[in-house]
Amino acid sequence: SLTCQKVHWKDGHKTKCKVNSAQTANTKSFSGVALVPARGTSTISKKPTEVLFPYNEFVELFNWEKPGFPPRGLLNCGNSCFANVVLQCLASTRPLVAYLLEKGHRKECRRSDWCFLCELQVHIERSSQSLHPFSPTNILSRLPNIGGNLGYGRQEDAHEFMRFAIDTMQSVCLDEFGGEKAVDRSSQETTLIQHIFGGHLQSQVICTNCNKISNQCENMMDLTVEINGDASSLEECLDQFTVKEWLHGENMYKCDGCNDYVKAWKRLTILWAPNILTIALKRFESGRFGKLNKRVSFPETLDLTSYMSGDGDDTNVYKLYAVVVHLDMLNASFFGHYICYTQDFNGNWYRIDDC
Repeated sequence: SLTCQKVHWKDGHKTKCKVNSAQTANTKSFSGVALVPARGTSTISKKPTEVLFPYNEFVELFNWEKPGFPPRGLLNCGNSCFANVVLQCLASTRPLVAYLLEKGHRKECRRSDWCFLCELQVHIERSSQSLHPFSPTNILSRLPNIGGNLGYGRQEDAHEFMRFAIDTMQSVCLDEFGGEKAVDRSSQETTLIQHIFGGHLQSQVICTNCNKISNQCENMMDLTVEINGDASSLEECLDQFTVKEWLHGENMYKCDGCNDYVKAWKRLTILWAPNILTIALKRFESGRFGKLNKRVSFPETLDLTSYMSGDGDDTNVYKLYAVVVHLDMLNASFFGHYICYTQDFNGNWYRIDDC
């Protein structure tokens, strides 16, 4: 049961689970990163009324021992680099790969029409077996099925495609239980995809008049952080993301305790860190089509403790395993080329470019 699982892990078992090998702390410039916890998985935040995918089974997938496979090249089918880099990152995401190769989704799929998770399973199987680059046309030709704004043959945003892909996989998981409307919200957070990418953000507001504290939580599948000002590292960007905001003037807070608009402090923090953390940098210039092309460094090991709502624990330390980079042309955010760097399950890094 989930209760037994939580009690067992509090005894210290989670710190003894598989730990990725140490890596050097070199820094690079980047557009988006994916990280995996360095010391096991996160714990469940609350017990749902129904568990859609057992968490102990997810832990087995997260700690999958097989060596995996080196990345296979994907052919560019015409402005498809934005999707290819995301597919390469997903093919390096251990629990997702383990699920698709060991258990598989196709035999359990409830969809009568095209299914992205079924097609991703075929893609991962082909990546693990092929010795030559191949074209992911079965996925690229169905981009509108993944995200309504995506179009085949057009230049698109890699982060947007990643969000659509994760949301689509979540919808597929819920379809097995009657769809989103048939599953209560807490149970929706027990799917495989939620176990992999999902977490919680907390928005806390403190009234300066009556000191009443108001906490609101929301589900997150990634973090999108600003790189404005003097921020030149990922840690500084996260500092900006979680900094206290002074609510005053026209932006005063309506306090339920005072029943009036008052001055208040507001802070956004991570309440429950995901098992696989995806961070995207907002490089779009406000009101323009330009790109914020400043260098932002990041470590290969990231500790989220300072950005958590509480004290956190040792599962908030992450190891880098994938990076997506946008190579712009004419300093434009809407035009350019995507490449990625991924780490296989043996710890080897690869630079992947479909150009």
